[in-house]
Amino acid sequence: MKLIIVDGSRETMARTRRIIASAILDIEVTEYDPEQQGEPGDEFDWSLYDALILGNRLGTPDDGLAWLERHGKAAGFPPVLLVLDVDSPVTEVRALERGAAACVNRAELPTLRTVAVLHRMVKARGTGSPRQDASIYRQALPALTRQTPDGKGVGYRFVRLIGQGEASRVYLAERLDNRATLVLKIIDTSRIIDPQVAQRFAREAKILAGLESPHVVRLRDHGFTRDYGYIAMEFFTRGDLKQRVEQGVTAADALNYLLHIAEGLKVIHAAGVVHRDIKPGNIMFRADDSLALADFGISRRIDETTRLTRRGSILGTPNYLSPEQALGLEVDHRADLYCAGIVFFEMLTGHKPFHAESAAGLIYQLVHAPIPRLPLDCARYQGVIDRLLAKRPADRPASAEALIALLLPLLADLN
Repeated sequence: MKLIIVDGSRETMARTRRIIASAILDIEVTEYDPEQQGEPGDEFDWSLYDALILGNRLGTPDDGLAWLERHGKAAGFPPVLLVLDVDSPVTEVRALERGAAACVNRAELPTLRTVAVLHRMVKARGTGSPRQDASIYRQALPALTRQTPDGKGVGYRFVRLIGQGEASRVYLAERLDNRATLVLKIIDTSRIIDPQVAQRFAREAKILAGLESPHVVRLRDHGFTRDYGYIAMEFFTRGDLKQRVEQGVTAADALNYLLHIAEGLKVIHAAGVVHRDIKPGNIMFRADDSLALADFGISRRIDETTRLTRRGSILGTPNYLSPEQALGLEVDHRADLYCAGIVFFEMLTGHKPFHAESAAGLIYQLVHAPIPRLPLDCARYQGVIDRLLAKRPADRPASAEALIALLLPLLADLN
């Protein structure tokens, strides 16, 4: 059985995956965080999954019911178990009308009752046992190899799918020659309609190949075979910052994390790269608890003359956009500093600085709403927040180095 969990809480997804995996031995579970990964596009392959657990709270302006209404008629869409935060007969009826197979309260989600409901859903669909995966990604990945200059092949073994975007899939994988665990991002070039997808993929690999820093994800391998483009990156054993924010981050840790984020930004900005998607889900932790910036899929070099997006288009995650990004304007390194400010505010308070019921309302707040105040217990960091979340780029720190200089006296006061 193959299951996908779509929810705004990494902690909830992880607990649910553990209880389900312990009860269903042959299950493969993919976690999808809509706040971090965005909304699936038309190319998203729902047919990979036998069932979908969909949270009604997604961490985005839209809720699960809206997602169900938009995507529920897609080809191969699996049966849905909708997770409600409170018992609401009205919401449950609306969910069933929109095609949900069942509903469950969030408090009951990581329990064996959910396992029983999933079994009933899959059985009703007519697939009581694991189905044969027709996806060419699953079939081809174990044979994904490239030839090295000495004539030897480098291959990767599929372990499990951990995420997918509109044109790419991300796997936990094992390199065959040394059994190293890594993350493998691939695109099927034979299925790409828009040539800019392959260009962005190649650009991401090129950017990563040019960055050497302990504060940036390490590239292991990249290239194109006859059918696939692939990027092999280090695997982070201690998860991401989003999970830590959900559990609570101390002010001292928040300040230290921001310093290391700034160190990573200093390196990529010195290389002429703007990340454009700084957010907790893209800030990873290694086994030694060191921090690194990851996911350069929408990054670009400041001196690039070839545009891979239309002027006025918006790239990034809605809750982590700078005002200039939200307006579709040109951005430079100061947009990354703004997004680092959002992350810092969220670490200190447990919530984002701006909230709205719609994407349009959120953009309005990013552009026009005053900078929110920190609670009294961390008010000493308000000056940093005011600088980073300034609406005008010129009012923010001039560089990552300037941000580091702003933080060092505050860190010294903690010692």
